[in-house]
Amino acid sequence: MPSRREFLRLGGLAAPGLWLLPRLTVRTDADGTAPGLFFDAADLPALRARFTGEPMFAPLREELAAFDRMAERRFLAAEVRFNDHLVHLRRVYTTARRMAFFYAMTGDEDAAALAAEAVRTLLQFPKWDFFLEGGARVVGLQRAPGATLAIALCADWLGGFIDDDERARWLRAMGTRGCEPSFLSLYGMRFKDRVVGWSMDETSTYFEHHPDDRVDLSNWPTILDRTNLKAVPASALAVGAVAYQAFFGSDDDAARWLEQALYSVRSFGDRFARDGSYDEGVSYANYTAAHLALALTVLRRFRQIDLYDLINWPGLVDYALEMTLPTAADPYAVVNFGDTSSGMTSAAPFWIARLSRDGRAQWFGQHRAWAHDEWSVIWYDPATPPEAPPEQPHRWHSDLDWIVARTGYAADDLVVAMRSGGPANHEHADRNSLVVKGFGEILVADPYRPPYSFSDPAWMLRTTAGHSALLIDGQGHQYHDGTEGTNPSDAVARIVRSGERAGVFFWASDATPAYRLVLPDVSSVTRTVVVLYDLPAVLVLDKVRKESLPSRLQARFFGYNLDGRGRLDAGAGGFQARRPGATLQGLAGAAGGVTIRAGTLPIPEATAALHPFAEVATQEARLEPFLVTVLLPERGAGGDASAEIQTQPGGVFDVTLRHGDATARCRVFDTGALPEFEIVG
Repeated sequence: MPSRREFLRLGGLAAPGLWLLPRLTVRTDADGTAPGLFFDAADLPALRARFTGEPMFAPLREELAAFDRMAERRFLAAEVRFNDHLVHLRRVYTTARRMAFFYAMTGDEDAAALAAEAVRTLLQFPKWDFFLEGGARVVGLQRAPGATLAIALCADWLGGFIDDDERARWLRAMGTRGCEPSFLSLYGMRFKDRVVGWSMDETSTYFEHHPDDRVDLSNWPTILDRTNLKAVPASALAVGAVAYQAFFGSDDDAARWLEQALYSVRSFGDRFARDGSYDEGVSYANYTAAHLALALTVLRRFRQIDLYDLINWPGLVDYALEMTLPTAADPYAVVNFGDTSSGMTSAAPFWIARLSRDGRAQWFGQHRAWAHDEWSVIWYDPATPPEAPPEQPHRWHSDLDWIVARTGYAADDLVVAMRSGGPANHEHADRNSLVVKGFGEILVADPYRPPYSFSDPAWMLRTTAGHSALLIDGQGHQYHDGTEGTNPSDAVARIVRSGERAGVFFWASDATPAYRLVLPDVSSVTRTVVVLYDLPAVLVLDKVRKESLPSRLQARFFGYNLDGRGRLDAGAGGFQARRPGATLQGLAGAAGGVTIRAGTLPIPEATAALHPFAEVATQEARLEPFLVTVLLPERGAGGDASAEIQTQPGGVFDVTLRHGDATARCRVFDTGALPEFEIVG
């Protein structure tokens, strides 16, 4: 293997006039070489030993070793479309980055050669993204930042395998086609009144992949300013600018890029909640946090700027942990509010554990992260002992007003989660919606990644009608029409009560503002949830108050059938959701009686079948309708649990719950906007 040559050069590299940033500091190793972007030459033996010997990284090793290089070379030589940014550009730069890493860890020169071939192919793309400003200038949001990171890392990790002349060509292309578009996107988010106008590049093949995804981008500089799509270009710009300036020395472009990158990264101090929660959901929190970690690392290594305390990183790990929803089939499943599709990879938790010696973050990365990548290897520090969370019943109330009750973190444990709170990018019309998991199965579900395009009929899954939530006369709360994408709505709910008693967690969420936006006659909409975790059972108390027009309520509870192994039935006595490992019994009561039915949404049949629901509804229209629903999770086929709801005069409901020999009795009182309850035996 050739010796690993570092491309960073020594000297006075501070940009003229860059008064907002301290002078660039390049440390030298003992042999006089400069360090790489993310680790020093002296770190390489330990990294290689970790990559090749650490058991948890075996899947990553095997995946990279088994990569079909012959097929990829055919693709690079004859199949690439140089206007396909969505798929082909991403494939090219991903190959480059991952093969360069494999070379750095193993010395495999064929992998290095493939990485170099991929970079040379990448340089043949005239544009690195499919967004434009003013119809001409490329705006970098995902693809240009991804290419920027790949070039910077390949220029570093390939070391002496390439010469400095080629390295210079790569980095200059990175500057013009990667850093500058990333700068332009961030500049537009910072100075929104100066944006000429963002649009999609009609010469790109994007619309071949998504022909109906034509959204209005006029407000995107404002919308994206608080999303993951700000973290991505900010991270790439920081890494790319440091790599560019370290190789070429100071110039005005690098100065602009670095100032903008630092400004944008610092703005994330208020993008995360104070407790570390992130409102776009766990998968987007992972995407955002991993990119920010890259930026903070290079700024710390080369600019002596330590922004670690910008965000409550240990709190982010707690957030990710409390949003876990492990099942028998998927130990890495999460509470998937909004467009969340997955949990955290181990990269950010390991980075947090390394910097703060946080044992909880180390444990999460080892046991609850769904994947390991190259950053996991680089940032993992085995010296930090893992600290497992206590396996006991508890209730977690986020600063976002998301709330989760659980008995523990194993697949068999009971989890009940509610989505209250305010608007967010990638949200749904899901205020006061529920997710319930028990005995290894998701028993009350949230829709999984509905379509992004408003023109798709399955967009309905994003509305309240597609959630385990409340409808008033068939109407849900406010949501936008999707013409600007998956941006925030105006819907707001708040947790107004939360507590615990012996064997019981409870809370109440007020979603009145969200419903009043479409139903002005509404004066109050609340959902109270009572979790009897020892039994187990869940009571759902929906109360609505109207000004003048009597209404009926419909509460929907969606079953999980994404794998085709779920079944949902309903009858006069209640409903039943069946999964291979567990069953959920449901029944309801209301003054004037209830109706119960099973159904699917009026969307394409194949999609609708994945999301069956039970609907319990009040029979009579009233000014203050009140609906009591009981959910009984059971292991296996069930049959040991039962419930009875007796309606008493004065708005009192006596609820008897049985699980085998265990019995609990609750009394529920219809007492205005917020019902009351007591456990009577």
